[in-house]
Amino acid sequence: MDSHIMRVVVVGGTAAGWTAAARLASAFRETVSVTVLETPSGADHQETGQVTALGPQIQRDLFDRLGVLEDEWMRACCASFNAAVRYVNWRTGGAAEIAARTTVSGGVDHFYNPCAGIPECEDSLLSEHWQYRRMNGETVEPFDYACFREPPLMDARKSPRWLDGRAAVPYGWHVDIHMFTQYLRNVATGRFGVRAVRGELLHAERDADGMITLLHTAEGRAVPGEFFLDCTGAEGLLIAGMLQEPFVEAQDRLLCDSAVTVTVPHDHTTHGIDPFTTATALPAGWAWKMPLPGRFGAGHVYARDWTEPDEAVGTLCALWGLRPGRTAVRHIALRTGRSRRAWVKNCVAVGPSACSLEPLAGDMLGGVLGALDRLVRDFPSRDDPEGPAARFNRAAETAHARARDFAQLLYRTAPRADTPFWRAQRELPLSAELAECLAAHRAGLAPDAHELAYAGVLAALAPGRSAPRAALAHRQDARDVADAHFLRIKRQQQILLETLPTAQHYLQRLHTRPMPQPAGAGPL
Repeated sequence: MDSHIMRVVVVGGTAAGWTAAARLASAFRETVSVTVLETPSGADHQETGQVTALGPQIQRDLFDRLGVLEDEWMRACCASFNAAVRYVNWRTGGAAEIAARTTVSGGVDHFYNPCAGIPECEDSLLSEHWQYRRMNGETVEPFDYACFREPPLMDARKSPRWLDGRAAVPYGWHVDIHMFTQYLRNVATGRFGVRAVRGELLHAERDADGMITLLHTAEGRAVPGEFFLDCTGAEGLLIAGMLQEPFVEAQDRLLCDSAVTVTVPHDHTTHGIDPFTTATALPAGWAWKMPLPGRFGAGHVYARDWTEPDEAVGTLCALWGLRPGRTAVRHIALRTGRSRRAWVKNCVAVGPSACSLEPLAGDMLGGVLGALDRLVRDFPSRDDPEGPAARFNRAAETAHARARDFAQLLYRTAPRADTPFWRAQRELPLSAELAECLAAHRAGLAPDAHELAYAGVLAALAPGRSAPRAALAHRQDARDVADAHFLRIKRQQQILLETLPTAQHYLQRLHTRPMPQPAGAGPL
């Protein structure tokens, strides 16, 4: 008897669900049939806000494998560019406002964390050389402007691509999440033969070993399968509902448990469009802004222990000049934690079904793609459907812990402590890994590979809490190379400022020019 798994069922018509379906169908082609059970519950609308950020890997790890060009899906999803996160007012206390305040030292309270990694210089990060120069009085330039090409480009709202389509700097995207989900659905069903079934999940049949064999819907449909993916969002209809896997809370590390979101019309032809995400610290949480052509998505993440929902709505509306009683807002409950195991029996939870954190922790779909890549590499057989589970679960736990640590790092290293929320957040315990990372930073030690994601935040928010790397005092050769690198960045910044179009100009051309027709296609 053939031991290969032939039928995969994805439960949940969410962005994670259709990403999973498209990725698996493109990887296994006709050897595996993929069915998506689109549940009519709230899972289809649990994405945090109408606009979401996608990391640079989405093209390489998803759309290239689907054979989809960047311009094609960008136009279908009303996408814009996202080359960095701009953090505003994380150093200074004060009222809720979107304008960057002035710091005690006279600087402007914002910094960029670009999609590009911190450049390496010899055997060090360039940020370590910047720290050495700063501690020796050789520079007062902010870390991000010294070490990256992007900050001046972001200030000028420049596109990360030239008009001929060439990329100048690494970048991700902002998309309308519902248009993105629908586009993936069309690609998966139209190009890869994924079957879509609508129905409310009623119950699951399991065999003597506890493996799911058949799903029943309230409409009387039966959906058989040999392997199942739970992409139903926070509901976790399979992993938590049918398989009863417990949820491990992480509320002791991150206090925010709620969000309110709004979509704001915006005339970008007049004001331009930001090619970045903005994350603004507020007295009792933080707010985001993610622009799309003609509008932007905005949200306020907060903790109900310190803020009532109506108060959060008032704060968010005040930031953008909206009237609370006449503005359509969405309230979202944020889970903080993870399923104890993401892979149980012949079911794998992906996306918010497996783990959930506030948006500060990073790109949700990037984590989905990472999990799917591992699943494709270690796809099981019917004879041993749980064979890869232990390693998969360890990887999922590690990924969740590091995303949680990144969010907690921002709260812990931010100097502001002017409200009960900020003081309480800074008093929460740290994981052993994050505590070790902060101790290494204070001692001036080079970051380990898994700490590279934290290095930019530490350099921007806590430069005075780090000793310069001692080894650099003995490496005049390396310091000379670094000096040349700093000068090269300055030249590149100037060239890119002069040659790149604005994001508004690029996106206007992209979204208004006619779509090319396939060869041989005529008018309809």
